[in-house]
Amino acid sequence: MEFQIRKAEPADVRGIMRIMEQAGKCHIHPEWFVADDETYVRAHLEQKGFSVVAEASDGEIAGFFIIKYPDKDDNLGTYLGFDDRQLSQVAVMDSAAVDTAFRGNGLQGRMLEAAENLLDPDRFVYLMCTVHPENRFSRYNMESHGYQVKKIARCYGGLERCILLKERRR
Repeated sequence: MEFQIRKAEPADVRGIMRIMEQAGKCHIHPEWFVADDETYVRAHLEQKGFSVVAEASDGEIAGFFIIKYPDKDDNLGTYLGFDDRQLSQVAVMDSAAVDTAFRGNGLQGRMLEAAENLLDPDRFVYLMCTVHPENRFSRYNMESHGYQVKKIARCYGGLERCILLKERRR
């Protein structure tokens, strides 16, 4: 199956929310994914970051990856003791999900690569994310793209997460 990986547009929000709700209702491992609301998704189309989608050949949104430009108070770099300069250079690979019908096509990795390529390497030196420690699928995807677990901490209201970091070389 063919997919186009591209920057998300406002018209994609409905498809993103459909997948977000599907991922948030996962009954096997509900603690693995924290769903965001539509306001958050819309804010991360251009203002507070951007999003990437995988679009199937029939136009259906098959997956999404939200990238956040964090404020100082919600910056994952604080868990690693980053100074103000470092905190200003963090981008968070925030939330990703693939529709169950499209899993197994490598979409999370492809969307991650596209997102990284859209980030200004001079502005964003530290790429960070969180993954539930038992979510071997997402953890493998991130580690295979150069992210390393730096710490395990409680985030998002007390949920245990691996904090991963990828430092881009200038």
